[in-house]
Amino acid sequence: MDFTFNITDDIPQGKYDSSSVMTAVCLILISISAVVGNLLVLAAIVIKRNLRTISDLYLANLAIADLLQAALAIPLRATVLLGMGKQQAPIPCSVVIFFTLLFGGISNISILLVSVDRFTAIKWPFKYHTWFTMKAFVGSVILSWSSMFLFAASPLVGWGRSDDPSLSPSCRFSSTLDRTYVAIGYIFIHGLPLMTIITVYFFILKASFRHSRAIAAQELSLQLNNSQLKENSFTCGELSTNGEQRRTTNGNNGHTGLPRMRMRNHVRNSGRSGKGARMIAILIGVFIILVLPIIVIDVVEMWKQSSAPPIVVNIAICLIYTNSGVNVFIYASWNAEYRRNFHRILHALWKVVTSPCS
Repeated sequence: MDFTFNITDDIPQGKYDSSSVMTAVCLILISISAVVGNLLVLAAIVIKRNLRTISDLYLANLAIADLLQAALAIPLRATVLLGMGKQQAPIPCSVVIFFTLLFGGISNISILLVSVDRFTAIKWPFKYHTWFTMKAFVGSVILSWSSMFLFAASPLVGWGRSDDPSLSPSCRFSSTLDRTYVAIGYIFIHGLPLMTIITVYFFILKASFRHSRAIAAQELSLQLNNSQLKENSFTCGELSTNGEQRRTTNGNNGHTGLPRMRMRNHVRNSGRSGKGARMIAILIGVFIILVLPIIVIDVVEMWKQSSAPPIVVNIAICLIYTNSGVNVFIYASWNAEYRRNFHRILHALWKVVTSPCS
């Protein structure tokens, strides 16, 4: 949540700190890639009509939040870092904190909504379309954006702002915001979404393995039954005439073709279950790796008054902002329809760029 790092007091005025410059460059690269990636996802949803389901609209909401984070919040943070050698911050801290809280919080809430949407589709497939309607989607999006806007704007009107804000140009949350406000933000913006996502995908993973085992048991039973039919047909064929043997052999081929087809379906379904399990593991792992480090650093610094090494915090800064660039791709890239549309859009853009002016 706190995306800045401690700055030392011995930085010469008017000069750039090498650590802040490297972090700013990292943020700029992340901003460019996140803008391009999220625009690509939004373009795919706009172009293809079959990518406008409720689940896809939740992905679009996530893409919009991450796009705004990459286009506004990250450049503002990079500008502050590059201006750390000056007497005053080039941008008011209140502006940087507002956009950081708003778009970062919306991004986490959007991930939570996507997770709940997919969990409901798997857990209660027959009730999903009754619960997740366009009205429910619009209501949940309006509620999440309005609540985060009010929370992020609270320091602008006085609530949540520190009584003795630091003059540090780094706009550090712990020095410019009240401790209670920061704690509430951690709980509702990071803590609850993270715990809910882990719980939801644990149940999804469990259901995926249970479904895979059920398919395997069913296919094994069908295979055994067809094997018995094959043996009975072979025994009857030994007692029949040559013409009857040929007819029995043809019948056996029909019987053996069925289990083969079902075994292929079993392998395909098992592959899908395994792919879904890998996707869930990647989702949880990436979210924890990118979000958790900065949370741990800020909590330790806020309660124990000890500062983490600048290099560690700089890495955590880049990690949590990377979340804006990879969020939608993690969810969308597992869908073959999205991948096809990504390829078509990029191919069309490449043809436009490389085509002669005439």
